[in-house]
Amino acid sequence: MKRATLLTILLLAPALAFGQKFQDVTAKGAPVSLLVKADYPDMGPYVAVHNNSSKGILALVAVVRTTDEHGQVVPCFTRQDYAFKLGVIAPKEERGVGPLAPEPRVKIDDAVGAVFFAQFDDGSIWGDPEAGMEMLAARPQKLTFLKHLVETYYESGDAAFAAALNEPKPRSPEYAVAACLKGDADYDKISTIDLAKKRLADAQEWRAFGIF
Repeated sequence: MKRATLLTILLLAPALAFGQKFQDVTAKGAPVSLLVKADYPDMGPYVAVHNNSSKGILALVAVVRTTDEHGQVVPCFTRQDYAFKLGVIAPKEERGVGPLAPEPRVKIDDAVGAVFFAQFDDGSIWGDPEAGMEMLAARPQKLTFLKHLVETYYESGDAAFAAALNEPKPRSPEYAVAACLKGDADYDKISTIDLAKKRLADAQEWRAFGIF
């Protein structure tokens, strides 16, 4: 399904009470789908993706449109490239891709979402190639940044590594890599440099496979 068509559906979809149902308007028969989960007591409802295929999902692009109790409509795009994150979403696995509400205290009345694009671990894709173009094109830039981080650590030490980690400008591919490294290292209670080295090795392996 083309991106414009999905966006039209998201904008015009009838309101459904969130407490009753989350409306996933991803194309029928798609190898990936969306759902809302609330299985962590320390966080609110979140959007998760379910891998319906027999392949691992390496990257995806989705959008969720929420309407709060005051009628405020907020579309939220999510671009997940697991070549630089947690690794593939295994077949039949569910994985969170973002909070449902923009702020923890916001009450969501309606929610509708769709997946536009997915890339699998064999390099094949599903959906609208244009939707994933920007994300996939940024991979060499992200790989270069990871190399820079690790080389900086070995050449100049912890302080220089920390400075390099804070250099990227918001909304840049490098910033996305740095933000994930910081957040995931803190969550997993490991050093940021150890995680950077692991993600560099993983990304280089995907590169060697010809995925990008």
